[in-house]
Amino acid sequence: MANNALIEGAKVTGKKFLDVGKAVAQGFAASSAAGASNRAEQKASQKDRASKNQKIQDKVNSYMNNLKTDMDFTSFSPEETKTMRNALVSGRTRYANAAMQASRLDDTTSPEYMGYVDIMQEVNNTFKNMASQIDAYKKGKVDYATNQLEGLYSDGNGEANANAAKIYGFADIDEDGVADKGVSAPFKILAGGNLGFDLDGKEVTYNNMRQPFFKDKDFLNVLNKKVETAYNSGISGKNNNPYAIKSYKQELETSLQNEDRLKSIIFDFPSEADLKDIGVALDNNEIDLPTARQKVIDNLVKAREYAYVEGKKQYDIKQKKAKPTNGNPVSYFETTPIKKEIELINNRFDGEFDFKEQGTQNFQLRRQGKYGDTKTREYYYNQNADGIIFISPNKDMVESENVAKSNTFNPAIDADVKRAKEEFGIDIIPTFE
Repeated sequence: MANNALIEGAKVTGKKFLDVGKAVAQGFAASSAAGASNRAEQKASQKDRASKNQKIQDKVNSYMNNLKTDMDFTSFSPEETKTMRNALVSGRTRYANAAMQASRLDDTTSPEYMGYVDIMQEVNNTFKNMASQIDAYKKGKVDYATNQLEGLYSDGNGEANANAAKIYGFADIDEDGVADKGVSAPFKILAGGNLGFDLDGKEVTYNNMRQPFFKDKDFLNVLNKKVETAYNSGISGKNNNPYAIKSYKQELETSLQNEDRLKSIIFDFPSEADLKDIGVALDNNEIDLPTARQKVIDNLVKAREYAYVEGKKQYDIKQKKAKPTNGNPVSYFETTPIKKEIELINNRFDGEFDFKEQGTQNFQLRRQGKYGDTKTREYYYNQNADGIIFISPNKDMVESENVAKSNTFNPAIDADVKRAKEEFGIDIIPTFE
């Protein structure tokens, strides 16, 4: 192999024919200078490459800092924790590879660059969704346990309650009070970070899984108020309005289209309208849900009618007590205890009683007529200096004379005298026998 140092020396001395030693020395010197130049170029190249690599690294670090991986792994089984960690490692690796490739590209508008950005965004969104669903799952587990302990879930729940018990780790098929092993359904991570479960051979996502429904106590309260209204109508002697019955039935038909509400009424409150047999038939697949709905509506309407009839019976009993032994009807004011009360009141309107000195008086009876009472109540009455009489269940209003016109009676007006007689049985103008 030719010596490059000698060749360089020959190039310098070829035309001067100087001594060989000096020429060789010069050749070596030139060779050394050239080598130094090459090394400087190499160092510059290395520095440039390091700078480029650092820029790439900085970009990658920036991309990785944007990756949301802050997830709480506490309160999970080892199997579930492993599932989440595997999903995170896999996603992080995919994200890092895309970040590395994107960092090497200078044209941030190129399709290739945008493709890598899409991959990173997809992984990031997956992690965010995964974190959100894990938090929701943890909260759902606590809520499920709390609601079960408080007995809030409806007995009408079927698969929804059983599936919830499995995914939250509370399944107890053998009913020994201990969660059954091998029955629970630990979650797995699906595409997009969604939580999924294997339930009876089917893959179900957490977002789409039906949760157990609650006992519909609000609707039960509505039903009870309707029944109470019917009872009060009967006990006050009112007619059983057929339009009210029709309206009630229509309300039931609309409200019970909600299947959860229907099942809650059947299975949670069977004694309300003798619904137990309907629940048994539904469980045994002897009837379908539409048939069960119609039977429930019919029973609830009958329960309302029964309440009215019972109220009417009480009204009739009271009416019988107000009749003399010969069977001839008498007015309420002619019954013995009420008659004595009215005589006492009338004695205070004979001109001898001093209301100013004695103050407001009171009596107890049931007002009749337009403003009639459904039960006995206490009334207060007084008469002012002009002779005007005030009667009201509110004592303060009577004493301040701040009484409604319907409770104000003027002895000088025939209509007021008549009203006092018809509504309270009293004579505000003294009568002497």
